[in-house]
Amino acid sequence: MTGDAVVVRYTLSDFYGDESERAAVYGLQERLRAALDGAGEFGGNEFGDGGVTLFLYGPDADRLYAAATPLLRELPYRPARVRLRYGDPRDEVCREGDLDGDLPAERPPARRWIRAAEGDVFRVPVDASRSALGQVVAVSGPWVLVVIFDEPAFDADILLMALTFDDCLAGGEWPIVERRPVRADVPWPVYKMSVTSMGTFVEDHFGNKFREATPEERRTLRSRSQCSPEEVTDAARAAFGVGEWLDRYDYFIVDHQQTVARIIGSSADTLLRGHDVGNHGG
Repeated sequence: MTGDAVVVRYTLSDFYGDESERAAVYGLQERLRAALDGAGEFGGNEFGDGGVTLFLYGPDADRLYAAATPLLRELPYRPARVRLRYGDPRDEVCREGDLDGDLPAERPPARRWIRAAEGDVFRVPVDASRSALGQVVAVSGPWVLVVIFDEPAFDADILLMALTFDDCLAGGEWPIVERRPVRADVPWPVYKMSVTSMGTFVEDHFGNKFREATPEERRTLRSRSQCSPEEVTDAARAAFGVGEWLDRYDYFIVDHQQTVARIIGSSADTLLRGHDVGNHGG
């Protein structure tokens, strides 16, 4: 998303937080939507890894933070960190600090990085002589959905899929070699997300809801989770025989039973192939 951003990370009691914590977060989100009129908008959340991250977007990060701060500080979960990001996220022009304290007065100079985009084909170093090949299939702010092929060829089968930050692409650790149309056979994944006051929903890779989950989907669908680029690299290396394959890497293996086309239908699958990442539920 273009413009400035305010990103807040709260620490919760366990990996996704308990029901009362999630309910409090969802309540805060609704209050933020009402309070930010004119200053910006609430852009979504990411639960996982022992906390929750909230994303706010607007034309002026300072004004946005001033409008949101009273509400953000009401949520009691600590420690909590805040980052004000100015302009393109790849430039890393940010001020950050404790949510309850003062932020640095000065902005750092912009750091110009390579800008990853949908369709970018990149290499993941496996060892001194080999690389795995991958593609960026969707982008939302600093998040990228990437696939890794089972052979170093663009027409090879898709082996791994992960939602991760664009750090390795922006910094050059995953060299971008070309840009091609996103593969037509991308198995867009679906997940479940439980909302205490509303039920359990089927959602896409960026958290956009399709509809309420059926009892069977509540039992079988996975929860959405993001990971570091370094973990994707380790999984790719293990898949190519370099290093140990750990159980947690199983999450990256493409599950063709849990896709948009299979669970939601071909019309929603076509919508995602058009790169519309808005709320699909209407």
